[in-house]
Formats: sequence, C-alpha cells, structure tokens
Amino acid sequence: MKRIEQMTSVLFLTVIFGFAMLFCLMSDRSFSEQENRSLQKLPTVSVKTLFSGQLSRDVNRYFSDQFPLRDLWVGLKGCLELAGGKGENNGILLGADGQLARRKFAVLRADGSVVTDCDAYDPEHLEAACHGITLAAEHLEVPFSVLLTGRNIDVAASALDYPSDFSDALLSAVGNRLPTLVQTIQTVRLLREKIDSGETVYYKTDHHWTTLGAYYGYAETMKAFGMADETLPMEQFEKKTVSTSFYGTLWSAGGMKWVAPDEVAFWLLGNEDNFSVVADGKELNGLYNVEWLERKDHYSAFLDGTHDVVTVKHRDRLERPTLLILKDSFANSLAPFLAQHFDLVLLNLSSTRQDFTNVSELARQYDADRVLLVYTLENVITADKLCRLH
Repeated sequence: MKRIEQMTSVLFLTVIFGFAMLFCLMSDRSFSEQENRSLQKLPTVSVKTLFSGQLSRDVNRYFSDQFPLRDLWVGLKGCLELAGGKGENNGILLGADGQLARRKFAVLRADGSVVTDCDAYDPEHLEAACHGITLAAEHLEVPFSVLLTGRNIDVAASALDYPSDFSDALLSAVGNRLPTLVQTIQTVRLLREKIDSGETVYYKTDHHWTTLGAYYGYAETMKAFGMADETLPMEQFEKKTVSTSFYGTLWSAGGMKWVAPDEVAFWLLGNEDNFSVVADGKELNGLYNVEWLERKDHYSAFLDGTHDVVTVKHRDRLERPTLLILKDSFANSLAPFLAQHFDLVLLNLSSTRQDFTNVSELARQYDADRVLLVYTLENVITADKLCRLH
C-alpha cells in the first residue's frame, strides 16, 4: 500500500512539474486559430490594474489561455461535462442535430464594469445603446435604418433545451427603447420561423448567419428601403457550396469535437467580376477570398474578413446610390447582395484603431444616400460602441 502511495505521489509531482516546465519553455501564443480570437498576453502591472482587480483577472486569463495543450483539454472537458448530463460546456449549449449556441456572455454595465458568464443584460447599458442610436438618427440628414441581428440562442430556441425568456426580454427591451424615428429591420423572429421549418439560416457551429440567413436579411432590408420590387429572387442565384468542413467559434469554445461541420456557400449571379473591392486601401480580388477556405475561419472568405474600411463599387462607374454600413462581421455576407443595388462603404464599428461613432460626419464624408447599422445583439450587450454614436 505504501508503495502505491509513493508511486501516486511521484506521478502527481511529475505531472505538475512537467506542465510547469512546459509552460515556461513554450512561447506564448498571441492568437488561437481554433478559437478565432486573440489570447491573453502576460499582463503589465500598474497601480490602476492592481487595485481595480483587473490585474488578477488578466493573470487568470493569461494562465488559462497559455496553458499547455489547451485545445486538447478544452475538448476533454467538453466530453466530461456532457457525459455528466450538464448539456453545455464553457457556456456553449448543445442542442438538437448538433446545434450550438452561446448562453453566457461578458455583459457590459453602464458604469463600464463587466459581468462575466452572464445570460442577462444590463438595462442601463441597453438604454445608453438605444440612446446612441437615437442620437445618430436625429443628426442624420439621410435615411437611417437599423438591423440588429440575433444570436444563435435568440434564433435557434426550438433546437435548444433552454428557455427563450432572456432572448424575448432583450428583443422587447430594444423595441421599447427605440423611437419610431429609428427604422428598425426585424429579422430575429423571422429567422426563428425559418429554423423551426427546417431551414439552415444560422451555422450550427458558428455564431454567424449562413448565406441563406443573410439573404433573408437582405430581403427584409430591401423591403424597409421601399425597394421590395427590386429584390433579387433566390432562384436567380447559383448556390455554390465552397466548403463542407467549417468549424466555427462555438465549436471551438464548446470543445464538442464530435459535432459535424457546417457547409459554406457563395450565392453567385455571374457578375461578381464587375465589382471593385478595396479594403483599408488595398484592392481585393473581388467579394470573396477563397484563400480563407484553406484555413479554419471559412466565414472570413466573405469580404476577406475584418477590415476597418471596405468600399464596393461597380467597375462600369454606374450611377448608383451610396449605402454607408456601420457594421460588425454579420454584414460581410450581407454585402454581396446589397452590392447589386448600391455602392457600399462598410465601416467596422468594432474597430480598435479608428472611431466610427460620429455618424452624421461619416455620412457627409462618404456622400452617403443612406445609412444602415448592422450589429449583432451580442455586441449590443457586450460592447460600448452604440452608446457613443452621435
């Protein structure tokens, strides 16, 4: 018995010191391609971060993000959590037919503090976000529309064993706080109905809508613009499947490695070469960059992923209205549809390098005929950009 205890102690110490040595010897990673996010670097100590508690939070995130073989442990943890009947891992729910959805978010409060692992929202912060949208609408001299796209947990409720109360409360709260001055484009309840009828309008492993979902967003946007008659019917597009192996951000965070991948499709009209696309001053090879299909983040094939400023214009210099889009990444798969009708200027509202919150000035700068805000409800409750619109 004593020998077994000694062997157990030796094994335990070997594992502990082995991982400690690995941690010291391995270089820190700045980005996780599997999780498609930046990883916490070794934090800098300052009086402010020390006494605010931010330092301890950053240190915890640093050890978590840089832990040796992190991807392996995330997957193992997911298996154990689900085997225990929990139904989720790392705040990611597993629903019917492999549908994944995030239910826990880092919710921003009005005082600037963050509540982690939260499935609600801060009413005061939401009030400030809606006030910012209202200010932008009041100062603009051109039509302004708002498309707040849903989260998976908002639209895929029927596939998840989780109440939709929080989602319904958030949708109602936004609707009640935005005045009639703001033209809102509703898609969440529509896309719920599409999922209930069996249509794949959101990826199962990723937080974005599919190209089909983006088409429905396009159709509703055209209707809101009073251009429903110009909406291109879906039968007119060639639906080209460009990937059958897309594993998105929810798959990576949830560690549910057995869930099947998603398909990614381009909807083509055959005139894609007619558009000039410039991203942050560099001309791209059209509306799609297929090089991303060789990497993990296949969704970035739309408009080459995240850029601060993207313009899409017709090469024949046709006289077309200019649509200014303040956006997050949901707009990337929406843009190819809208580019059939407008010259586009897409500004990354989530940018950490440039400030795109002075909406009326931006509309004048780009000589916009319309302004469209495309922003997911996740960013509404976790970021402060909308609060600063004017």
